[in-house]
Amino acid sequence: MTFRKTAAAATSALALTLAAAPALVLSSGTASAQVAADEYSAEDIDAFVEAFVEVNDVRTAYAQQLQETEDEAEQRVIIQDGNAAIVDAIDGVDGMDVELYTAILEAAGSDEDLSQRINRRVDDAIQG
Repeated sequence: MTFRKTAAAATSALALTLAAAPALVLSSGTASAQVAADEYSAEDIDAFVEAFVEVNDVRTAYAQQLQETEDEAEQRVIIQDGNAAIVDAIDGVDGMDVELYTAILEAAGSDEDLSQRINRRVDDAIQG
């Protein structure tokens, strides 16, 4: 896959992720989710972008595993392992946790300016 296609795929993945609920089963009524989008610092957005890229990599790897198996029990195990790996990826980023990640994701889904800000940073992260 060429660099441009990779960047386009990641940007498309971001757009889909921002439009849909996260794969994780999380409570959406957190205090962080109520924060206005313009209150997220540059550091919060940078950490989110780093975590997003990591989560995207994890999802890609586990989606591949899901495609390679037809056994439903194995698929459930892969999904559980994938969700745990997503949590680990998010928690592994300095300044980020699942609650903040989800809050920013939800805010970006309803705030076009924040979504565009994140998209630009994801593009920069992929290119850089």
